[in-house]
Amino acid sequence: MSSEDTYFLELIQKYLDKRISATEEEELYHLMTLEESRIDLYLYLTKENQALKNNLIALELLFESSKKKYKTTEITASEPKEKRNTPLSSKNYGRLLIAAALLLMMSFGGVYLFQHMLSGRIVKLTSAKGERKHFRLADGTEIWLNSGSQLEYDINYGLSNRDVTLSGEAYFKVTKNKKLPFHVDAYGNTIEVLGTQFNVQAYAEEQKMETTLFEGKVNLKVKDKGYVREFIMHPGEKIEVANSLATGMHIKKSNIVKESTDGTANISQISHENREPSEALWTKNKLVFQDDPIDIMCRKIERWYNNTIRIENKNILNQSYTGVFQEKTAREVLDILIKTGANLHYKERRDTIILY
Repeated sequence: MSSEDTYFLELIQKYLDKRISATEEEELYHLMTLEESRIDLYLYLTKENQALKNNLIALELLFESSKKKYKTTEITASEPKEKRNTPLSSKNYGRLLIAAALLLMMSFGGVYLFQHMLSGRIVKLTSAKGERKHFRLADGTEIWLNSGSQLEYDINYGLSNRDVTLSGEAYFKVTKNKKLPFHVDAYGNTIEVLGTQFNVQAYAEEQKMETTLFEGKVNLKVKDKGYVREFIMHPGEKIEVANSLATGMHIKKSNIVKESTDGTANISQISHENREPSEALWTKNKLVFQDDPIDIMCRKIERWYNNTIRIENKNILNQSYTGVFQEKTAREVLDILIKTGANLHYKERRDTIILY
């Protein structure tokens, strides 16, 4: 038995005993998306035969009857004529569960039953402040989650849909599948792709969403005043969608066409000749400021290092900063900014950095 199977069985036992944590339950659902036999085992133990979960002898008898029902002619010929039902030993328990799952997959039609009974189950992938994480989904799609981010998807992902919801920032490397387009819902807007690489930033506190395309093609669907506006993006393009109390939705797309007459769309091209685009450097553990006002810079530092920053000097609010950092602490970043001419002073009070 693989270490992953062993871990799955440990998690499902915790689930049955009602001592599983929220994080472990997310991992349990994720492991089920990777192998159909785990889905059926979960359904069997939790939905169909709850009363049998602690009765190993009854479970063994049911397992034996299932073997008789689904055995092939070749297996019948090799089996002895007489059989005995013996009590199940604890060391064979894991083998029994895996075998039962395989048989149940044949008998119940695993994928359909899974979709029917677990529809609405949500898997949440999270990256806390101070963390950056990498995930590989069941279809091979790779996702990097930046600090303070969360990605949600239905447990049917890869079976009937490839829909995810993002809060925060993520870099996607999507596996191609023409039958099941990949959809990202972020900041109330939808990005539709077949297979491509792109970055999405949609932190709620920033009141905007940025989509940067590096490879392939995507269709960005933006909800604007009750309508849906579609933008076909090509490699090197970046679109910013922001809410404004004065003008409603504001859409900025970098350097491909001139600004539209209504002032809502401004399209431009990101520049990354002979170097990696700055929008993807965070996946390499590099903190980037791109002419960021100090309040945005501070929020980036807070998420990146899991610090709290308070600005007491309102006179510095009109300052902006540009730079790439790989320093280990927020203090080191601020020290470098100060040494390079930034008009900043700071002090520390417990877990808070105060700019004055």
